[in-house]
Amino acid sequence: MISSSLKARVEEISKILSLLKLKNPHPDLLYFSSDSKLGIEQARKIKEHFSLKPYSAKGRGVILENASELTIEAQNALLKTLEELPKNALFILCANSDSKLLPTVLSRCQIEHLSTTNLPSGDPLPTTNYLEDIEKLLDSTIEERFEYIEKLKDREEFLQSLIIFFHKKLPSNAEFTKELLQAEEWANQNVNLRAILEYLMLVMPNNL
Repeated sequence: MISSSLKARVEEISKILSLLKLKNPHPDLLYFSSDSKLGIEQARKIKEHFSLKPYSAKGRGVILENASELTIEAQNALLKTLEELPKNALFILCANSDSKLLPTVLSRCQIEHLSTTNLPSGDPLPTTNYLEDIEKLLDSTIEERFEYIEKLKDREEFLQSLIIFFHKKLPSNAEFTKELLQAEEWANQNVNLRAILEYLMLVMPNNL
């Protein structure tokens, strides 16, 4: 579950728990708030939690308000758990962005981006200014794509628009989505944005 707003994530979690008639705390629910440490020790607790039979609910659940804080070691330790969840198990990973989650983790999850209408007043809305341009670029040649990037003024905003555009098409464009996640990580490491975008133009699919 992806949203830049912690409030929106918590509200969605509350709705899900209400539908399942679960409350926090509950013996069958392991809940990590947004300020929780999420290292290898917590990954072991999650694995152990799912290995036990439910106490009173139909299945056991784990919720992370901010899975972006999971260390790389913890994410790798949870891969098998994500693949082999017990019957009726509930495992919700919430994050402000999926850029810090490994592609191997994302590929094992059903990703849901909370609607922008759920964001509280004052939170930034996802960028969609470049939607029409992206659709045109899908039918463009590599030379035309490079020329567009060269003239582009706000490359950071364009990158975010690319990410949002392809998130909506994740099931059919999983490979390129992984490239976008890597690109976002490079951007966070202050790699030259023009170089990042030119690389994306090379690997971006055509005619979706």
